[in-house]
Amino acid sequence: MQLRLMYVIIAVLVALVAALAGSVLTVVEGGRPAAAFKTGAVTFAGSLTLLIVVMGALGVVGS
Repeated sequence: MQLRLMYVIIAVLVALVAALAGSVLTVVEGGRPAAAFKTGAVTFAGSLTLLIVVMGALGVVGS
């Protein structure tokens, strides 16, 4: 149980890093803060979903 929780926490942290990278890239390209926030939110949701699906396929999370 603790190992699965660790993998889920790592997945959330990786998704947060991806969201931060997307936001920073938007700001560097000259985007507004609102666009950077939207990009970060979309990137976070997409990457977290992808990570959970991959971990489910590998049998790390799920029933």
